[in-house]
Amino acid sequence: MTENFSREHSSRGYFVVDDTNVTAKSFYGFTVTSAAVVSAIVAPTNTSPEGTAYDGDEPGLATETLPTGYYPIRGSSITLTSGVLILWLE
Repeated sequence: MTENFSREHSSRGYFVVDDTNVTAKSFYGFTVTSAAVVSAIVAPTNTSPEGTAYDGDEPGLATETLPTGYYPIRGSSITLTSGVLILWLE
């Protein structure tokens, strides 16, 4: 890998999710700004900029109420039942 990435900052911007539609965006984390309930989250199939593959347990997150805060969870799409969050795009 020849590039240095600072994961403290979004490498491709951000996207606000404030509805119940499927949001298909590659993200490396998200910040909940208003308590959110996730109905579905899909793990990425590509490798991260750091060269690692994701082997997460995203189904366990569905139906949980997430309080405000930052969640360093990668994904390729997310669907909310309620709440608002900001995706940090990669």
